[in-house]
Amino acid sequence: MNALIVSSSEKSRSVIAETATLCGGYEIEFAEECTKALQMIKERAYDLVIINGDSASGRAKQTALTAAAKKDGGVILIENGASFEKTVMEVAPKGVIVIAKPLARASLLAAVQSVYAMNMRIVGLKEENRDLNKKLEDLKIIDRAKIALIQRLGYTESEAHKHIERQAMNLRVSKREVAVSILKTYEF
Repeated sequence: MNALIVSSSEKSRSVIAETATLCGGYEIEFAEECTKALQMIKERAYDLVIINGDSASGRAKQTALTAAAKKDGGVILIENGASFEKTVMEVAPKGVIVIAKPLARASLLAAVQSVYAMNMRIVGLKEENRDLNKKLEDLKIIDRAKIALIQRLGYTESEAHKHIERQAMNLRVSKREVAVSILKTYEF
């Protein structure tokens, strides 16, 4: 997994990077200013973006919202205490985690761990979604093959289903492979 850390302070970048590496073993890239970070975010997907609101450009909030809008990963914004509550109200509904300054390492650690856990769940859900889409595609192909058998050979739906299953068992291949073969034979 990869992370982008945006901070004009070398010391802050170092502390944030150490915490991110500790939590999830992220491969880390850095941007000293939000303008550069925005360019990097547009060019690449990041699993974690941490923006230290100390950037000289004052565009930390907008950068956080842009990163969150891409829906690639989690976004953490470290914000000054004076504007903390207002910032939370603006960006939290968009999926940005906000941490107040002065930055407590425990708060940052908890936020990064939350993002990491969320990313792991998302990875699992994407794999499950991919598997379900493949099964759905297989079912569509098998149904098309059944229709071809019904139309071309006069099978009933049950007979077509049994024929595909029997062929798959006899040939030791998947029902999808049998269905594809049937479609090649009977579909134009």
